[in-house]
Amino acid sequence: MKIFKLIVLKMFCIVLVQAQTKQPKIKVYLLGTFHFAQTDSTYDVLETKHQQSIAKLCKIVEKQNPDKIFIERMPDFEYVNRMDSLFRAFKNVDTVVRRNEIWQVAFKVAKALNHQTIYSCDHPGQFGYYYSQLENYASQHNQQSLLKGIGKGITIPQSDLIDEDSLRNNISLLAYMRWLNSKQVQTSAHAHYINLYPQMGNTNVFVYDSTYFLGAELTADWYRRNIKIYSKIIAQLNYSEHAIFLIMGNDHIPIIRHLFEGNPFFKVMDTEMWLGKSELK
Repeated sequence: MKIFKLIVLKMFCIVLVQAQTKQPKIKVYLLGTFHFAQTDSTYDVLETKHQQSIAKLCKIVEKQNPDKIFIERMPDFEYVNRMDSLFRAFKNVDTVVRRNEIWQVAFKVAKALNHQTIYSCDHPGQFGYYYSQLENYASQHNQQSLLKGIGKGITIPQSDLIDEDSLRNNISLLAYMRWLNSKQVQTSAHAHYINLYPQMGNTNVFVYDSTYFLGAELTADWYRRNIKIYSKIIAQLNYSEHAIFLIMGNDHIPIIRHLFEGNPFFKVMDTEMWLGKSELK
């Protein structure tokens, strides 16, 4: 009798799993970005050439037809969806001109797709707190070279190997976004978090003190923040969506992509396939 019950239970589990996997997966479109309003004084996204490039970028996103658009904004620190009121004002021809990528991309795409709501999902981290501790420790324990990326087993982000302001000023905004979202740029940025910082702090594994895992705590906090961002996204889904779109600072994308890739209810769309590959090497 026990064997029969186990067989029935196993068959039920198999049927349940098959039913879940047959459900159409929600397509996930992830776009890493620079912060449009935080560039040097020589770059202004409101210039005609940049506005033309942004229009092309928005058209590309519109073609993916996402049901919900998520932005880098902290909802739980506003208590109400303040972004919806700002979005409504935007749709009614808001006279306030904002350079932020939320207005320049997310709002424009949402308006074109006749969305009624904008979805916020950001969460605060403590990067500044941990980094300042690392700086102090490095100066007192001869680890300054590590902090500068000099040492074994350290990846330097590709964005640190070039003059980003110069690059932005010499190519179109769309071309720059394609470069940002290229696999080599995002992979190198993510690698920097997981192979530089964990080497710092007290690395004597036999001596546990307040600086034990000091660098690893920074990396852990970065993961913690992005896991909570991911949690806020899926908390706002009803699983009837066919596609969702997220625009967020580029360094966030690798972890968020990994989380969605591990969730069988989602299919992460290759950004280089729908946005276009970068021509920069």
